[in-house]
Amino acid sequence: MTPARSSSSRTSPTRPSPSGMTLVEMLVATTAALILLGIVAQLFSVLGRGVSNNTNVQTLNSQIRGVAQMLRRDLDGITAPTLPPLKPAADAGYLEIIEGPQSDGTIGLYSAEGDCDDVVLFTSRNMSEPFIGRFESLNFESQTAEIAWFCKPSPSQLFLANTPPLTLHTLYRRQLLVASYIGTGQFCASGRANCMPFGSWPTFFDSYDISCRREGGVLVPNSLGDLTKRENRFLRDGTSFPYDFPGSGSAGATFSSGSNREGDDIVLTNVIGFDIRVFDPKAPIKTVSSVAVGPSDRGYSAGSTSGSTGAYVDLNWDSGLTNAILGTAAFPPSGQTAFQGRGVSVRAGSSALAVTNPTYDTWSTHYEFDGLDQGNGPGISAGTIDEGTDGLDNNADGVVDDAGELETSPPYPAPLRGLEIRIRCIEPSSRQVRQITVRHSFVPQ
Repeated sequence: MTPARSSSSRTSPTRPSPSGMTLVEMLVATTAALILLGIVAQLFSVLGRGVSNNTNVQTLNSQIRGVAQMLRRDLDGITAPTLPPLKPAADAGYLEIIEGPQSDGTIGLYSAEGDCDDVVLFTSRNMSEPFIGRFESLNFESQTAEIAWFCKPSPSQLFLANTPPLTLHTLYRRQLLVASYIGTGQFCASGRANCMPFGSWPTFFDSYDISCRREGGVLVPNSLGDLTKRENRFLRDGTSFPYDFPGSGSAGATFSSGSNREGDDIVLTNVIGFDIRVFDPKAPIKTVSSVAVGPSDRGYSAGSTSGSTGAYVDLNWDSGLTNAILGTAAFPPSGQTAFQGRGVSVRAGSSALAVTNPTYDTWSTHYEFDGLDQGNGPGISAGTIDEGTDGLDNNADGVVDDAGELETSPPYPAPLRGLEIRIRCIEPSSRQVRQITVRHSFVPQ
């Protein structure tokens, strides 16, 4: 007989516990992973932008230092003594500083954008590293050059939060070699030695980096003595006294689009300040909110005189003085500094015929014996020519060829002791601003 099995001894089979994740758990995990990946990607993006911005800023720092070094080298070689007027026979070249209508004060004392419409032109000599220029398809060298530094507005603007858009500029350096001995190639093709037919300045400068003057229908290479005369300098037409520089926006100032040398003159982009100042030993130093600034930062009313004098200022730093004085008057006028006002009229007898913008110029003495009538002082008949050097007492004051008989005057007949140029740039991606200041002393050390 088979024993009966107790029901209690039977065991039901055990089911295995479920393994893995449920659908809900999977969705939660996926979402968490995506959030984490998004955070990591964002961190990498921020880190990448930071690295990129830092690289861009470092590149800007390097560029602006390189430009400052180039400018210092040019200024160190200035050939002209800053004691106007100069004699062309001295073969000393020139220095010309043009103060545009803008100043840091008129734009806004605390604005990132600064004065960008100033121009400096001069002749420079470099005995260790000759200047290199283009002669048709070849390069040639000279130890002296005529150099112009100026800005032109670029097409783009930079938009910042809660501020007006910044106008970006491009800084140019135009270099023209002084080589009056040129007498080959096209410079012998006009039937006249040492000159070439004139077509247009842009066409000429597309193939030549030579300082030339226009004489009718031909171009003639300049010497340093020729460049002492304003009418022979960069882009002058030589036909209308006082032969103003036509401006950085004029045709031929830089290589333009379509030229096979486009961009050759560019030294720096994204410029928001190119401010040229002269040292005025008697200019008062002003303070604004305990921050010392030069008196050329006009356009504010909170400034107060600190009691000290001697500052780098814009020409005509007192915007209330808008007229040049007559050459027969004492300079500087009583109670004014040398560079406070508009200077002296360059044409005797008329204060309305000064240079267009305030300009420091080493000038030339040849206007007093060039056979042209540039002006007539008090007591001198209109149309009298070169009365300051003709050996006559034209103004009947008992003195022959005195200062009152001169036809012209330098705009600022005063020595220049120092020059300061501030270059300010912005790095577009990081919005960081960098500024560098270059100072040059004309006082013998």
